[in-house]
Amino acid sequence: MDFEKAMGRLTEISAKMNSSELPLEESMKLYAEAVRLTKECREYIEKAKLQVEQLEAAE
Repeated sequence: MDFEKAMGRLTEISAKMNSSELPLEESMKLYAEAVRLTKECREYIEKAKLQVEQLEAAE
């Protein structure tokens, strides 16, 4: 999943968890998915940051 899709899904999860009373099991599944997606997004950001630093260093 690319960064934009992961962020979009995180937004969906956040809205769902904030707007309704979900059963505990469903909440836990969504939370686990959000944790995984957050980790993926952080990795994308770190890779992008490294690429920018490498480009700046090459100037």
